[in-house]
Amino acid sequence: MIDRTLEACFTQARRSFPVAGLALLAAVLVLACGGAETEPDGSVSKESRAPADSPAGVTRTGDSKTTRVLHSLVKLRDARILAIGGRGGGANMNQVINDSVEIYDPATGDWSVTGFMNDERRSMAAALLPDGRVLVAGGRGRLKFAVKTAEIWDPATGAWSAAAGMNKRRDEMPTVVLSDGRVMVIGGNDDIYAPQASAEIYDPQAGTWADAASMASARASHTATLLNDGRVLVAGGGPLDGPFLDSAEVYDPETDTWSSADSMSEGRAFHTATLLRDGRVFVSGGVGKRDSADIWDPATNGWTPAGVTQVPRGEHAANLLPDGRVLITGGVGDIDLIEIYDPASGTWVEAGKLSDSRYRHATVAMDDGTILIVGGVGKGGPLALTEIYTP
Repeated sequence: MIDRTLEACFTQARRSFPVAGLALLAAVLVLACGGAETEPDGSVSKESRAPADSPAGVTRTGDSKTTRVLHSLVKLRDARILAIGGRGGGANMNQVINDSVEIYDPATGDWSVTGFMNDERRSMAAALLPDGRVLVAGGRGRLKFAVKTAEIWDPATGAWSAAAGMNKRRDEMPTVVLSDGRVMVIGGNDDIYAPQASAEIYDPQAGTWADAASMASARASHTATLLNDGRVLVAGGGPLDGPFLDSAEVYDPETDTWSSADSMSEGRAFHTATLLRDGRVFVSGGVGKRDSADIWDPATNGWTPAGVTQVPRGEHAANLLPDGRVLITGGVGDIDLIEIYDPASGTWVEAGKLSDSRYRHATVAMDDGTILIVGGVGKGGPLALTEIYTP
């Protein structure tokens, strides 16, 4: 019996080369499934995998089978990482939207292909459900339309099944798993890239979506952060070309109401927001050469400055490290410099460099405290490049 990974690769190859003969198909399978780890020129990679006790800094690990931009990463219950959708390669990335999905195994440093989604998606919502399955919803497909369809991946079968669709088409919307296991999507762009104020919540037990109260402001490319008390802080965003909002709002799922959360030091979109260990929220950067950072305190409902980065960052990534500091990677403008913010001292420090500059990448904190960095746009275009940052 052919294994599930090979079967998925066979399907991928058949989709791309429907009339291929057996010899050609075998070659295609090597390319689609990766075979031996290779460089872009087809040579076998000499990059070593990150050892278990890697020193601080960046190390290469196995590259993903497909280049991915504006994709999602979800950490599964068994510590593996699911990489979902995103833009692919080609001269026009808008014409190559992935329906493919891969799993990264931190124990081996390898990627394997799992089931294909029913729809191609980038800039989607993705969330781990309480039962270990993964929900994806919305995003934008190859025809450039935002979609409202949703589907669920089952780790027991590696297959996708259709779920109830959202009430509105959306992309570029943040997603939060509420304390009770429901999944909330907030704002986002509609078909004509206009930001929305509406929000909705998926109930995995009922398998249905329900409208939540709307925000005071329409937002896309904003952030949403689940607070320690179960509320949700939303900050920034706005129309695609600005002006970007400096305002923030807090959603209370107990009362289905929004309240003002004061204003940041400046308007932001495509920025990052990180929940600190003390319950405050750290935001950094944003498109338009933002180098500033702010911290929101739920005790005061106000913002305070948090210094500036060495280089302006937008469409970058941020991750909380085990010691409570915040790791910042990438950003628009060929940025490979890594920086770390220490909330205890209120200072920034350099922390090495990425193997390639990148933005619109995805990152996730793994169980051992390291950060997996996947894909994005590099100097040469879309990346399959995957690396690990060890604190």
